[in-house]
Amino acid sequence: MKENPYSEIAGLMREAAEPKGPMGPIHLLRGIVLSADPLKVEVAGTIQEADRFYISHRLVKGHQELLELACTGVNGSLSITASCGYGSHSSMSVHSGTLSTPHCTATQAEPVLKPGDEVLLLTEDDQTFYLIDKVVKAG
Repeated sequence: MKENPYSEIAGLMREAAEPKGPMGPIHLLRGIVLSADPLKVEVAGTIQEADRFYISHRLVKGHQELLELACTGVNGSLSITASCGYGSHSSMSVHSGTLSTPHCTATQAEPVLKPGDEVLLLTEDDQTFYLIDKVVKAG
């Protein structure tokens, strides 16, 4: 005698719902920033504080990145001289409308996140959250 097809479907659905990660299935959530420093985010009606988050490093105040800048189409006369603290060599120069900065580091002066911002979160257990990025509604 064959198994009941409805029982078979229910079994497949149960199997599909089984936890995928070490703690359980991963949930994608949207949160609202209540405070950037210290970080507080409202998630599904609860307030979560900074110790529950792993946050993308690009969203943190003080984040630094090494940049390579290329500026073209600069018109007019411009004279810039910059040197190291010992005056032994130039650290930035402008020639013929081209900006050359061999070691330019940009520092995030303030937190990217502001109160009221929406953020994309991942969680397995609703205890630890991975704040992926700030999101905005399209259109």
